[in-house]
Amino acid sequence: MQKVPWLLAVLVVLVPFLAACVSYPDADLAREGARLLEQGNLEQSLVLFDRAIAINGENVEAWEGRGKALHRMGRENEAFESLNRSLALDPSSAPRWVALGDVLLAMDQNYDAARAYDRAIALDINMTTAWNGIGIAYSRMGKYPEARRFFLVALRTNESYAPAAKNLGDTLVALQLWGEALRAYDQALAMDPALASAAVARGDLLSRFGRNGEALSSYDQALGIDPDSTSVLSKKAQVLAALGRTEEALSTIDRILVLEPGNATYWVHKSFLLNNLGRFNESLDASGTAISLEPNNAVAWNNRGFSYNSLGMFGDAVSAYSQAIAIDPGNPAAYTNRGFALLNLGKGEDALGDLDRATTLQPDLATAWSYRALADYRLGRFTEALDDANRATRLNPKDSLAWSTGGMALLQKGEFQKAIPYFDKALTLNPNASDIWLNKGIALYMAKNNEEALSALDRVLELDPESMTAWQYKVYALRALGRGEEAVWITDRQLKTDSWNTTLLLRKATALVILNRMGEAQLALSRILEKDPSNYEALVARGKIQIASGDYLGAIRTFDVLQKTMPDADESLIFLGVAYYRSGQYEKALAVYDKLLKKDPANSLTWSNRGYALVKTGRIQDAIKSFDRALELDPKNMDAQYGKFEAIRIMWPSYVPDGI
Repeated sequence: MQKVPWLLAVLVVLVPFLAACVSYPDADLAREGARLLEQGNLEQSLVLFDRAIAINGENVEAWEGRGKALHRMGRENEAFESLNRSLALDPSSAPRWVALGDVLLAMDQNYDAARAYDRAIALDINMTTAWNGIGIAYSRMGKYPEARRFFLVALRTNESYAPAAKNLGDTLVALQLWGEALRAYDQALAMDPALASAAVARGDLLSRFGRNGEALSSYDQALGIDPDSTSVLSKKAQVLAALGRTEEALSTIDRILVLEPGNATYWVHKSFLLNNLGRFNESLDASGTAISLEPNNAVAWNNRGFSYNSLGMFGDAVSAYSQAIAIDPGNPAAYTNRGFALLNLGKGEDALGDLDRATTLQPDLATAWSYRALADYRLGRFTEALDDANRATRLNPKDSLAWSTGGMALLQKGEFQKAIPYFDKALTLNPNASDIWLNKGIALYMAKNNEEALSALDRVLELDPESMTAWQYKVYALRALGRGEEAVWITDRQLKTDSWNTTLLLRKATALVILNRMGEAQLALSRILEKDPSNYEALVARGKIQIASGDYLGAIRTFDVLQKTMPDADESLIFLGVAYYRSGQYEKALAVYDKLLKKDPANSLTWSNRGYALVKTGRIQDAIKSFDRALELDPKNMDAQYGKFEAIRIMWPSYVPDGI
């Protein structure tokens, strides 16, 4: 067929034109991959970059895009290889060097990352992300002054680049320039209110300095951006707890547990908050869940021990704390808490062992010293108790227990006036503690400050109207002021409107006994026992009156009844021993005293009473040993001093002191 010349001419013209307009397939794939990468479709973008590279192994944009996609997927080694390949093909791109620096940062290769960012800066001195990246690298290497300068340069290149302001804040925190750091975080959030990391960092800084209300606002801002961030929700719970908003903190933790029900740490936190709310059985459930998820979680076992201890289940508490110690033998808190549980079990020496271990591990742990003071006190080591209490209060001036224990030790040492400021300090911290008010009242009475004693004892009776000890000392103080009859008048006036009130009748009987009007006291007690034949307080009071009246057999019958119904009641045991002794039943008295000493081996009075009973049975050497123990515990025990003197006189001249 004959060719048409003009058509040939057109084709000759069009071929060069079409060649100039052809789009190669690998370039199209790379561009589409970049678009998908920008949209966050990482897997699909990676497929397209790989296809582009399969077509053209020297497609720089495809290698670069592949590296960025892999970096965002956390596949850093592969990302590094891809970006290295792209830079080998074309090392003239500053953003590509920044991308490599980002990957190296993720691989924790901070020095190499800094070199990559430096290459980017050499290519483009105004590359903000490069200055920001090199700042991060230097900060991670601990070179905070240099990092600070780099972040400031980044902000000069771009005054609205919020990440650099946030990173500057982090570096200023590391330099302990707290005010500047806070301003940097504020600057970052002004630039970009949606930068959650800046809001979190601001909250962390504020909470560090106890500005928990402001910290809470920052965490709420972060949660407005990412409401399901469990780490931020956890921080929010902590500041809510610090603000005393424990219920809200618990609700926040519950919200976290909806998102992460299998996270033991948050179950532990829930257990802790429930303990603080006094919901100990629920706390046991929460710590149980934590332990089922993570059996070796020492904090969960510690929380569990606290729950048991608070429920009075001291044996279970010791077992839980022992588990915590087995998991973490270097945990001073677990030793401290187990020591307290052992103390509640009456195992004072074992408690001291744990508390010594705690203070060895952490010498500045105030709570351990405070519990140690209490252990020493219960063991009758009043000088040591005072020393430990003083150490605890130096470490933590807000430790009410330590101040109170120090006061009790001084009270036992007979230093009544010195004890009063200790109780005052404790009451400043815990103004509604009736036991501390009672001890203050007793100290004031013993110091002959009777008017002030009355005020303190009246405060006890406001807080605890059933406290017969407070009433008893009130009557003593009134009697010392020559106003003893007032106690009877007070109760008589109150009984006119409530004639069968047990507390009022007991108060009246107590006042009458102190005023030595025993017959009237018996009548008041009879009214109580007519209504309630097993009333413990009335029976004890009757037994005391029987002893005072010389009716020892009657007292024994009374206290025997009490022992059958309340075998662990120490007060009735003490007076039962007295009744046995005074009725000449010395062996039975000894059995009672031995029973008491098993429960409270640091009771000086019981040791001296035991000594007197031993003298009566002719066991003089044993008696002297009992008196010596009583005097070890309380050198001012006059009964023990006199008893020992009499025992030595009986043995004289055959007495030989121990150690000679």
